[in-house]
Amino acid sequence: MVLVTDRMKRSFAVLLCIAILSGLFSFLGRKPVKAVSRDFLSYSPTQDEIDDAKRQRDEAKRKAEEASEMVSELKEKKGELSGELAELQGLSDEQMAQYEQISEDYAAALMAKEEALDEYIDSQENLIHKREEYAERIGIMFAYENKSTLEILLDSESLAGFFTNLELISLIGEADLQMIDQLTIAMDDAELKSNYALKEAEDMQAIAEQKQEELAELRRRIGVTEEALEETSTKLSRWEEEESAFQDEADRLDDEIRRLQQEKDEEERRKASLTATAAAQAAQSTSSSSSSSSSSSSSSSSSSSSSSSSSSSSSSSSSSSSSSSSVSMHMTWPYPGDYTVYSPFGMRYHPIYHYDKMHWGVDLGGEYGNPIVAAADGTVIKVEEPVEGQNTGSINYGNYCVIDHGNGIATTYAHCRDVYVSVGDYVVAGQTIAECGSTGTSTSPHLHFEVRVNGEKVDPVPYIS
Repeated sequence: MVLVTDRMKRSFAVLLCIAILSGLFSFLGRKPVKAVSRDFLSYSPTQDEIDDAKRQRDEAKRKAEEASEMVSELKEKKGELSGELAELQGLSDEQMAQYEQISEDYAAALMAKEEALDEYIDSQENLIHKREEYAERIGIMFAYENKSTLEILLDSESLAGFFTNLELISLIGEADLQMIDQLTIAMDDAELKSNYALKEAEDMQAIAEQKQEELAELRRRIGVTEEALEETSTKLSRWEEEESAFQDEADRLDDEIRRLQQEKDEEERRKASLTATAAAQAAQSTSSSSSSSSSSSSSSSSSSSSSSSSSSSSSSSSSSSSSSSSVSMHMTWPYPGDYTVYSPFGMRYHPIYHYDKMHWGVDLGGEYGNPIVAAADGTVIKVEEPVEGQNTGSINYGNYCVIDHGNGIATTYAHCRDVYVSVGDYVVAGQTIAECGSTGTSTSPHLHFEVRVNGEKVDPVPYIS
């Protein structure tokens, strides 16, 4: 009985050692929780700032609704105006038409201000919410971080409980990493909206005030003159100027992509020529040493060479013809999981500046960090990462890559957080090549996707639908 007891003790001791060592390796092997740097909490909106933004938004909304109602009344009643608008019947037809247009511009500017402030408020409140979540987790995180494996074992009710606790700690560590990433995203997005949306709201307010003054000037002309106001251009907002610069960069990229495709094609032809020459030399060497040049063998070789040359010529001609023609292909949707086009390819009319502006791609997705995949097989010919691994920052395309698919077709993937591929890489359709972000001229996370055929931008939808 004593022997059995000793044997049991020794077995238990061995099992205990194995459990401790196994648990220790498991615990130490898990990913460390990212330390919070001082810069991590550098952007901190106050509740007063958010409340002030809400007040401005509500005021803009109220004034926009009033302006819209006035425009509707002007259009519907014309000569039967009453109340405060009755005096406007003294305006000439030209002045009245101008008054209607300026009123519409005034309402549009106020609505744009309201939308910009809405974006700002949502992002700031999301950041505060994420920080509150993180603060609740901090205590638990440090409590577990400071426990040794032995303490965890002693706190466990059984050996099975010990392993369960270690696994839970590992999962908590992973969750903490995800939470820190989400908090970083919330902070970057809040800062982006602060830089963009507040400026946009300020610029829209300036436009609204300009339009308000023009309406007042028209009123002052009642009974004095029937002349309309001289045409004045509305100053572009800072964001509109950045978007115009982005369009210029898109046009510049046309030529660069065309050049890169030509260089790639020339390199492929050069390699193919070298391969063909080496193969011909090897065949000739083999033919000379295999027999003592009989006429029949020579004739056969000559015929084969002629046939090969003809075949090569035919193949080259076919390849040239194929590459010169406009070839269409079916592509994979580049943003898995969300199949909505949030901003289509084509002209967009601006309600405030009254001009058509071209959108040269489609906007898909998005959420920060979501995968972006190659739309078709091809070779990466360009990668730019001015802010590699960041959620926001830079101008124009931000972090992006371009893939050449052959036959003059190339695709561009812009505003990425991270690009996984390098120039020269061969990728296949559906392969993850990047993460969604909001880098460059962008106000929210999305994929800006472009298709070019022989250097000319075309509508991507027929290719990816």
